[in-house]
Amino acid sequence: MTTDAGSRLGELVAQARDAVSVLGDEDTELRRIAFERVLDHLLGNGNGVVRAEPARKLVEEPIDAVLGTAQQRVDAAARYFDIDPERVRELFDLSGDEPQLVLPPDKLPRDRAAAVREIALLIGGVRTAVGLATGTSHIRQAVSDYQKLDDDFMTTLGAMDKVAVLGKPGSRNRLVRMRAIGAEAARPLAQRLVA
Repeated sequence: MTTDAGSRLGELVAQARDAVSVLGDEDTELRRIAFERVLDHLLGNGNGVVRAEPARKLVEEPIDAVLGTAQQRVDAAARYFDIDPERVRELFDLSGDEPQLVLPPDKLPRDRAAAVREIALLIGGVRTAVGLATGTSHIRQAVSDYQKLDDDFMTTLGAMDKVAVLGKPGSRNRLVRMRAIGAEAARPLAQRLVA
């Protein structure tokens, strides 16, 4: 409390005491109640204590980090995978807010686990490139679209050293983060697929 606020409170307490002094000393309980009410009234009428305003929490607007156009998303993916922007469209459809894998199915390995690993690198990479978080649901959907989904999906994904699967085991949509070695492995993979 500032010195000004403290002296103002002292003045209000003195005013409240003066106001109840007419009640005499016979009924101390009545006098206490009257004192509290008078003081509350004085404080509530704008004659109250000058208090420092509590620090206001700065409510920031969320940062709009979405790449606004399809071309911006294509350029970001091209930089991430170090491929020509024209070749990005051979791997991904970036016309909407959610990137879609459009790689011809015959370019993926026949082995389901190997296909899951490549799809995870591509989906995780493109989503990282355009500034989106990757969940296991994003990878699962792409794996399913390519008919490579099996009961070992989470085991295969969890065993990858190129991504980190966060969240609780058994959660339906766990966060998947690309590790540095994952980004390094995704580049030559994308380059080979568009060569």
